Amino acid sequence: FEKNDQLTGIEYLDQLYQSIIQERCISLTYQSFKAREASQFIFHPVLLKEYRNRWFVLGTKEKEEQLLTLALDRIQLIESSSTRFRGKAHFSASDYFRDALGVTVNPKARPLDVRLFVAYPHAHHILTKPLHHSQQLVEKGNYGIVISLRIQHNFELEKEILGFGEGVQVLAPT
Repeated sequence: FEKNDQLTGIEYLDQLYQSIIQERCISLTYQSFKAREASQFIFHPVLLKEYRNRWFVLGTKEKEEQLLTLALDRIQLIESSSTRFRGKAHFSASDYFRDALGVTVNPKARPLDVRLFVAYPHAHHILTKPLHHSQQLVEKGNYGIVISLRIQHNFELEKEILGFGEGVQVLAPT
């Protein structure tokens, strides 16, 4: 198993897990990478998710409907809250993440038809470890393969594609 010795926030895993199982709200002090200072808010957690050796908690802020994904390493403090829990009724993680790679999901965005040219030095890797469950082999050529994905455009998809450098070229969309 991969290990991240600099991983922070892992100490909150059990507390968050228990809050989800017991359907309890929590008061979070959280500072995103974009924020100049931390903010405190009531949070209704519904799911813990690991992606690339980082942990995330999904849930909603008090009086908001939009599902948020918060990195555990950005949490500064968790306290109990007496606020009545209002989870996401009938939340399905598999449905929520179906059209996305990673943890960044825009519930209003439709998936795109993405076509990638993959040079042969990377083709075997992508064929044996697909980027996404929707991946299909479209064609094999002299210099590589073309694959298609039906997926949301997000940060994780960009990062994955860019990680192959010149070995992968986006054919569509422009």
